[in-house]
Amino acid sequence: MFRRASGQQKDRFGEFFFKIFGPATVEGAIQGWQPEAREQYKRLRARQKEQAAAARRDKDRGW
Repeated sequence: MFRRASGQQKDRFGEFFFKIFGPATVEGAIQGWQPEAREQYKRLRARQKEQAAAARRDKDRGW
């Protein structure tokens, strides 16, 4: 399907470590399925929507 450009080599070293250790993680992070994370995400989205609406209003007013 996809072909590498000539001269590019596959990063076998990186793939090896990724398969062993997996993706990067953050110690003590709140997982997305936890209720606290859901509430935090909802508050974040509401704040983003409010800021976007305020920016549109200001743009319409010419500020």
